[in-house]
Amino acid sequence: MVGIVVVTHSAVLGQGVKELAEQMTQGRVPLAVAGGIDDPDHPIGTDPVRVMAAIEEVQQGDGVLVLMDLGSALMSAETALDLLPPEVAAQVRLCPAPLVEGVMAAAVQASIGADLDTVLREAQSALAVKAELLGMPLSREGIPLTRDSGGTGGDVPGAPREAGEADDAAPPAATAAPEASHELTLMVPNRLGLHARPAARIVTALGPFMADVQLVRGERMVSARSVNRIATLAVRGGETITFRATGADAAQALRALADLAAENFGDAPDAAGSSAVTGMPGTAARGKAGATAAPAAKGGVPASPGVAVGPVAWHHPAFDAPPPDLAAGTPAEETARLEAALDAARRELAALERRTAAVAGRQEAEIFVMHRLLLDDATIAGDARQRIAERREPAEAAWYVVIDEAAESFRQLPEGYMRERAADLVDVGARVLRLLTGAPPTGPRLDRPSVLLATDLGPSDMAHLDPALVLGIVTMQGGATSHAAILARSMGIPAVVGAGALAANVADGITVGLDGATGEIWISPAPGVLASIESRRAAWLAARQAALAGASRPAVTTDGRQVHVHANIGAPADAPVALQSGAEGVGLFRTEFLFLDRATAPDEEEQRAAYAAAAAAMPGLPVVVRTLDIGGDKPVPYLGDFAAGEDNPFLGVRGIRFCLARRELFLTQLRALLRAAAEHPLRVMFPMVAHPGELAAAKALLDEARHALNAEGLPHGPVEVGIMVEVPAAVALADQLAREAAFFSIGTNDLAQYVMAADRGNAAVADLSDALHPAVLRMVRDTVAAGNAAGIPVAMCGELAGSAEAIPLLVGLGLDELSMNGPAIPRAKDVVRGCDMAACARLAERALDLPDAAAVRRLLKEGG
Repeated sequence: MVGIVVVTHSAVLGQGVKELAEQMTQGRVPLAVAGGIDDPDHPIGTDPVRVMAAIEEVQQGDGVLVLMDLGSALMSAETALDLLPPEVAAQVRLCPAPLVEGVMAAAVQASIGADLDTVLREAQSALAVKAELLGMPLSREGIPLTRDSGGTGGDVPGAPREAGEADDAAPPAATAAPEASHELTLMVPNRLGLHARPAARIVTALGPFMADVQLVRGERMVSARSVNRIATLAVRGGETITFRATGADAAQALRALADLAAENFGDAPDAAGSSAVTGMPGTAARGKAGATAAPAAKGGVPASPGVAVGPVAWHHPAFDAPPPDLAAGTPAEETARLEAALDAARRELAALERRTAAVAGRQEAEIFVMHRLLLDDATIAGDARQRIAERREPAEAAWYVVIDEAAESFRQLPEGYMRERAADLVDVGARVLRLLTGAPPTGPRLDRPSVLLATDLGPSDMAHLDPALVLGIVTMQGGATSHAAILARSMGIPAVVGAGALAANVADGITVGLDGATGEIWISPAPGVLASIESRRAAWLAARQAALAGASRPAVTTDGRQVHVHANIGAPADAPVALQSGAEGVGLFRTEFLFLDRATAPDEEEQRAAYAAAAAAMPGLPVVVRTLDIGGDKPVPYLGDFAAGEDNPFLGVRGIRFCLARRELFLTQLRALLRAAAEHPLRVMFPMVAHPGELAAAKALLDEARHALNAEGLPHGPVEVGIMVEVPAAVALADQLAREAAFFSIGTNDLAQYVMAADRGNAAVADLSDALHPAVLRMVRDTVAAGNAAGIPVAMCGELAGSAEAIPLLVGLGLDELSMNGPAIPRAKDVVRGCDMAACARLAERALDLPDAAAVRRLLKEGG
């Protein structure tokens, strides 16, 4: 199979392109990234040695295609060829195609076994596709022409020609009997049409067949074997298309395409899409089971199912108007201010990513990965720097203009999905602008249960919402694929987006009703209509409660062993949502979120109130609070040199080491925990404990805090003390630690990276830093054994605990508790209820004897 190498100045960008290609090909194509350089302070650049190593990594005998971004990437690639043995270099092609589109097209062709020249031609055709979509003709050399530059147009050299195009250089073909043609006509079921992934699936489905297959839309016909050519048709959902095939196996090829179309071209069914027009002006409302249908209402796009009614609260983001006129410093000073704000924004986004993963799940948290990519976009930041240098503008003004213009260009795009990315760009822009001006965060703030109205909402706004106070959401802009809509669905908040001018003139406090499943909105409904909406809401709440009823039941295996299922939370507001999902307590309260997104540390009273609120939301249930876990990938600038600047922060002053080094900060937190325990029972857990001495030192400070509260006459309560097991040394000394700890909780994210010596944030070694590796699983087994011997419970609170696929294995390893993100709890409990302990134990024994994580995953997929 042909291998593919991505050469880019940014390792993050390269990994993003690789992830896209792997999604489209299910990881079948050998693909490597040579991105960035080994300079932590200036990581942007390219390295010929990395390029050479990447080529050698993917070389399988069928050749390698190398795609590059710009500038020195080409020189690095050419230098790498000089470093390679001649026989290897002869099988490498450097491709001038645009990076993202070229890699996507090349990967799909490589996945179906195409040869190197075919893969190269398909990648090159991406330039022609983009030019067509932009309405630009091409020169004969394949160079895009402007609309007024003249020229007759042409193809990218080597690009497949569309059916019906003539080749001036080709001799007339000999007359031959026409082959029988077979046709398949169908309506595209996907709401988003034949976007990149369905196009890739079409090409993949045709891989085993020899037939010539064309795709026809209206008067245009293109090759159905080219992702890029399919993209030029811009086929939308609901449109009718025809596949036309000739050749010996034409009928079989069309049957494969018919099967693919019957499966929605591989896209997940979209319930919202099926009712996208319901609730628009003039559309009658559909009745709900058990509720009287309310009169027809104007509305928008259904985004998150559910019914809500209540007073309106408007949110106006800080990016609504340009910043005030400010005196500019020198260009060097203003550029330095911009760079500092960009760095701070990256740290905030990393924190939001972790928080969203805790509340809504890892997939939803990837939104903030995309935001970091927007933040690192060389064009956006570069344009701002250019304005500062050439116009001598203050950083705030330059940044605002660049973001505003870029967002407006998104809003003008024809594709709805791409238009919705404008909100993401504004979200990123507002974050940096706030950091430049020194303004406090201005996410939505509600003081009572309300329906939140906004022009649009970015992921940052959604991440700061208190779900207990947000009855529903209505936005003027956006669509069902906007990130605000995605997060609203994950948080269970009813939402209607794209309501346009309908919502513009609604004042704060006015009563509004909405149905997120139909897109209906009612403004100041009459008493009879209001009663009908409230009836709908009652029916929806009852149905949701019934769905969660199973989640509230214990998770007991078929042979009677109960596994306790707890929630990971990052703030007190997350606890009620977790409880509704069936959480039997909090297994991990990440207190570092109280310290992020602010200029100073929270004081004792603020912390006490937060811990007490989380415990109160879980009446009578255990709540485990992890003390401050700062350092590594969680720097906090205001805490000084302990939080940043280390050469290898994952092996530096983090977790319990940081707390013991910052004695007063730690004592404040311990005092707050003890005081909160006077109102509600709490358990305290120390992170990254490596040996009994650290645990003893932390417990000594806990005793010191208790004595000080006694002396001051402040009420406090008892707390159980446990540790996170995430360092191999702690596993080796687990028998000693178990004598002093009331419980263990295994953090698989860190344990995996330390066991495998593979940074969990480094994509180049992501395959090693895998909690399902048998080496890590053996550490889990040994920790459980030590806990059992000492008679203390052993939990798992790392990401692996929420994996439905892995739960039978974890049950077989003997874990007493699993703690995970709230949305994963109902499914996890269902899996446990289907487990048999003996079968799970056998599964664990088999997994422990396998050589790597990939083999364990195959075992789990096969069902053991």
